[in-house]
Amino acid sequence: MKTLTLIRHGKAESSNGYASDQLRPLTKRGFKEARQAAELTVQLGNPVQLIITSPALRARETSETVAETLNADIPIVVEDTVYEASAQNLAAILRRLPESTSHAVLIGHNPGLEELVSGLCAGSYNRLNLQMRTGMVVRLELEIFHWQQVRWGCGQLQHLISPALISKTKKKKKKKR
Repeated sequence: MKTLTLIRHGKAESSNGYASDQLRPLTKRGFKEARQAAELTVQLGNPVQLIITSPALRARETSETVAETLNADIPIVVEDTVYEASAQNLAAILRRLPESTSHAVLIGHNPGLEELVSGLCAGSYNRLNLQMRTGMVVRLELEIFHWQQVRWGCGQLQHLISPALISKTKKKKKKKR
C-alpha cells in the first residue's frame, strides 16, 4: 500500500496586479491553511517522504510551509506539469515517483486535484461531485505496491478534511482545556 495526501494550495491573493496567475502569493489565511494542513498530516500518521508541487507561487509557498511545519528534511520537487494538469497527467506524475517513497504529498490546483481523487477512488475523473476548497486535505490509501501501478479505482478515501473543520476542531480543544 502507498499513501497519497493531496493538498490544494492555500488561499491566494486575487489576480489583480499580478502579471500572471502563477505569480499570485498566499494570503495570511493561505499560510494558516498550509500550516493546518501540515499539522493534520502529522496527526493522521505515516511520515511524509516526498512533496510534489506546482511551480505556481501559491503552491510553492504552501509546500514550503507544509515542509517547515512538518519539521523534517523532506524533499520538495517542483513539477512544472502540475500547474493546469488534468487528472490523467497527475496520475502519470505519480507513476514516476521513487519506489522508496511510501507516502507522498501532492500540492496543486483544481480541477485536476478534484478529478484525480474521483479517478483514483471512483474509477472515473468525473464520477464524484467533489469540491476541494483551498487548504483542503485529502488522504488516500492506494492499493498498489509500486507507484507505476497507479490506475483509476486503486484508491480508498481515508480522509477529506476542510480548513474550516480543522479550525473548529482546534477551537473545541482549546475550550476543553
